[in-house]
Amino acid sequence: MLGPRMVTCKNRLTGEVKEVDAEKLRFRPAAYGVIINDGKVLLNTAWDGHDFPGGGIDQGESIRDALLREIKEETGVSVDVGPLLHVGEDFFIANFVKDTYFHSLLYYFLCTNPKGELSTAGFAPYEKEYMKAPIWVPFDQFDTLRFYNSIDSAALVRKAATGKGYTVTV
Repeated sequence: MLGPRMVTCKNRLTGEVKEVDAEKLRFRPAAYGVIINDGKVLLNTAWDGHDFPGGGIDQGESIRDALLREIKEETGVSVDVGPLLHVGEDFFIANFVKDTYFHSLLYYFLCTNPKGELSTAGFAPYEKEYMKAPIWVPFDQFDTLRFYNSIDSAALVRKAATGKGYTVTV
């Protein structure tokens, strides 16, 4: 008889690493926007670092609709969704709920033509505890930033700046 299948999960904020029984994982697909405008990228600020706007895809929600909703909630702007830039996965420990672990598929899209004013009005109550207003960051300052995600964010922005991605319909 085989034992439990163990998966390594990491808390991106604290650096904690834990071996978790795969049966305890919650599946969480997520969509993120790499929003480019005039040589700058729009980023969320959280704790002492940054991340791309986006988040979980609700059951029954399309990837595109989730991406547009999350960007609007976290930044206040509307965007045009472009090509898929990157697909990855992450096994992570939740920051706010004890003994909660996720297996996430991550979809990153190039987004352009932001419209509207930057805002924090769409933050969920728990996001208000750690997130600040989104900011525009010039490409040339990107390599110096701290990120709380599982990808090479600077490489993703360089790829987004070319305007090329994978051809995928969402």
